[in-house]
Amino acid sequence: MHNSVGSGAESPLVDEVIGDVVRACMVDIDEIVETYLVGLAKVEGYAASAVPREDLRDTAVASMELLLRLIGNLPLTDRLLNLSEELGHRRARQGVALESLLQAVRLDFRLLWSAMLPRVPAEQLPAFTRGAIAVWEAVEFHTIRVHAGYLAELASLAHEHEQQQAILLGRLLASDGTDAPLIAQTARALGVEPASPFLVALAAKDAHKEFHRAAALNRAKKSLHERDGALVLLLEQQPHTLGLVPDWLAELPGAVAPVAASLAEVPRMVRIAEDLIAARRADATGMATVRRDWGGVAARRLGEFGDVLADSVLSGLAGISEHERARLIETVNAYFESGSVSATVRELFCHRNTVLNRLTRFKALTELDPTRPVHAAVIMTALHHEALGDAD
Repeated sequence: MHNSVGSGAESPLVDEVIGDVVRACMVDIDEIVETYLVGLAKVEGYAASAVPREDLRDTAVASMELLLRLIGNLPLTDRLLNLSEELGHRRARQGVALESLLQAVRLDFRLLWSAMLPRVPAEQLPAFTRGAIAVWEAVEFHTIRVHAGYLAELASLAHEHEQQQAILLGRLLASDGTDAPLIAQTARALGVEPASPFLVALAAKDAHKEFHRAAALNRAKKSLHERDGALVLLLEQQPHTLGLVPDWLAELPGAVAPVAASLAEVPRMVRIAEDLIAARRADATGMATVRRDWGGVAARRLGEFGDVLADSVLSGLAGISEHERARLIETVNAYFESGSVSATVRELFCHRNTVLNRLTRFKALTELDPTRPVHAAVIMTALHHEALGDAD
């Protein structure tokens, strides 16, 4: 297969001179490669590189042959045509920094020029220098493809890493948090400390895009993980942020669990957040929390007992109008929020006597006093269960 690089020479004489020099360099390619390897050892990132010397030498021989054939417009084998991109892929897997790799590749131009000049007869130097562009074009051809291969491998490695993260995190979240090797593997994959505390949050079903956008703006994109259609946020906590929900997260639609003391506690807290999401009302705003939204979770778990409890507590309201019933429940719920008649007055914009009368009326109809804690707990649970039934 012929190449098109270096075919723009200015005259047959230039082509002839370059051809002679290329053939001379091909004969001495081992010597040129040894000189290259000496220069390569001085490139930052290669001096202490994990790339075996045999790999470096074999690659250098093949690269020099590729470049010389490109410069001399000689036929190329499929192996040489694919060499540049394969080199980029391999060096990415070996952990060579891109800047070091490109510096090493561009070293080829200086080396080749230095190797070719002494092999040019003095009277042919003017013609040879007019063909210098062929040397640069060959190196640039090689460099561009090495770069492309490197970036493609990085993308592939990133995808593999994401898949590994997803698999390990899925296994961890499905566990009871006692598998120490699994916890250690997951911590390495996520780049976190297994003993660190974690903030655990879940996005509401229709809020995934909002979560992604907010996380990207607040440099927390890597803390988001997809799992079985759910979007989980695992935010490693620092001492100064322990227990604090970031402002950018607090207003998003979802649920946040209490802080997990370590990675081993994360599965349990994810399950808590899942319970909160399942019980979250459609008209709810912001983050559901255990303290504020326990009632919906408790109501879901009561099952048919909850049906009986709600009927037992609220059946006394059956004989009044829907309007009065709604007002009484509104007042009781407002009172439960603060435990203060004055705060309830401000919340509902009504007279103090009106609030007191409604609380008294509720007590008379249900035989349960909203102002007594033991009765309030029963009433609250019944109201939560009724609200769950209405949502369903």
